[in-house]
Amino acid sequence: MNITEALNEGEKYLKDIKYSSSSKELRYILSHLLNKDISYLFAHSEQKLSPLIEKKYIEILNRRRRGEPLQYILGKTEFFGRDFIVNKNVLIPRQDTELSIEILLDIIKNNNIDSILDIGTGSGAVAITVNSESNINTTACDISKKALEVASDNAKLLHSNVLFIESNLFDNIDGTFDIIYSNPPYIERKEIDNLQVEVKNFEPRLALDGGIDGLYFYKNIIKKAPFFLNKDGYLIFEIGYNQGHELVKLMCKNFETKIYKDLNNLDRVIVGKMRS
Repeated sequence: MNITEALNEGEKYLKDIKYSSSSKELRYILSHLLNKDISYLFAHSEQKLSPLIEKKYIEILNRRRRGEPLQYILGKTEFFGRDFIVNKNVLIPRQDTELSIEILLDIIKNNNIDSILDIGTGSGAVAITVNSESNINTTACDISKKALEVASDNAKLLHSNVLFIESNLFDNIDGTFDIIYSNPPYIERKEIDNLQVEVKNFEPRLALDGGIDGLYFYKNIIKKAPFFLNKDGYLIFEIGYNQGHELVKLMCKNFETKIYKDLNNLDRVIVGKMRS
């Protein structure tokens, strides 16, 4: 089987999978297996695949057809121009979350910001990216020891200086910060089984379940954040598309708020600045 034939065969494997952008994924899989960039596939379309590569390719297609996310199969994903290790113990960083990075970096650039706490860091993608781009003091916590192992591996891989702490929200956190950021679980519990297969069957439910109304973690963080923020500090969340109004109400007592929309014009990030 050559590269063209492999791509054609892959299209047949994945043609009925709603959650797959098959052409893009197939090229990504082959480029990964061949350790070449995607342009190589076009220039060498008649190249024969070795029996080992062909075997691995079919194995990946079978796993993908069952709904397993490609990022978990390959053990990595790209986020803000960097490759991060991911596995079943962490949520896969989404492109939508790159908006959070842009907002965080803008606030850091234009204010006297020295420190940030990332609550529920998962793979560490946000904390590591912010630290790498800005070099401010970065602390990140998660309740999951296995998630923190992934985050620590990513920090080593990317030469990032992040302090990781095993903590249920603020339980093991000391000191105060200029920014507290979180992309917490925010799916309403009853909605989890309605999510696409690759999310509900493969990604960690602990990182999805936001309680009955999806706001459980927001409420807890908002309540305690003022005690862990410096004067004029910021509380920043990634949010669900329909949660902005409720979060403004929850935050308005202690924070001046602003909501940012994503490329689909949906509410995505809320920024709260501590009231004097």
